[in-house]
Amino acid sequence: MIAIVGPTASGKSALALRVAERVGGEIVSADSRQVYRQLSIGTAKPTAAERARVPHHLIDVVDPGERYDVLQYQRDARAALAEIRARGRVALVVGGTGLYVHALLDGLDLAALPHDPQVRARLEAEDPATLHERLRAIDPDAASRVDPRNRRRLVRYLEVATIAGGSVPRARGASVSALRIGLRPPREILIAAIERRVREMAAHGVLDEARALVARGVDPRLPSMSAHGYVHWAAHLKGEIDLETAILRTARDVRAYSRRQMTWFRRDPAIRWFDPTTTDPLPAIVEAAA
Repeated sequence: MIAIVGPTASGKSALALRVAERVGGEIVSADSRQVYRQLSIGTAKPTAAERARVPHHLIDVVDPGERYDVLQYQRDARAALAEIRARGRVALVVGGTGLYVHALLDGLDLAALPHDPQVRARLEAEDPATLHERLRAIDPDAASRVDPRNRRRLVRYLEVATIAGGSVPRARGASVSALRIGLRPPREILIAAIERRVREMAAHGVLDEARALVARGVDPRLPSMSAHGYVHWAAHLKGEIDLETAILRTARDVRAYSRRQMTWFRRDPAIRWFDPTTTDPLPAIVEAAA
């Protein structure tokens, strides 16, 4: 198995396509927003042409109004990996959602973590800032691993910590052997790529996509709509901000997210890092996978 990780706009998808075509592979997405249907441009999903070149899995799994968590991802991704192996193909896990990659490759036994609907309901009544401060007080390490605006994950961490009576426990199972490749371009190049991507989204239909979601009555507070930009595109459509402001705010959010991604992935000593602006990782991956 091969895992290709790194911050958004670092070139993971393009590299994965090249690798898959060379080694006879199929791609398993590890992106927590690409699982949602109807969110394509704003989540930078592979195009129809790219999906025709190489089979992709865990894209367009649920509707935007449905909830989809890391436990469901783990189950679905494990099933996809088993199917790929049964076909004698190489599986490439590709994405920037660190928790998804961690859950799939590092043996987290998520089903073993406790649940309590009453505790969860009480936590869901609080705002994300309060939740994050509470988590920081209980378990600073866990707090550093979660986006302070990600209410769903904050609630889940605190639910588990509350039931456990302390810090967030780590449920461990069997790890998966995988060649782990990370893409880390220089920061200034990544920032330019992020802004270019956001402007391309605005030029190529993300506003129509956001308009359609709003028209369908998709609640902007749902996890699906927390994908970077949708809240700003919706605000522009309502006349609250102009388009340039929506673009700048989206790029700002994605830049901040890319820093959190790197903070997460730096903790994994098994990742072999490449600067794709100076070194093409393809030959090393093909040689290691041979």
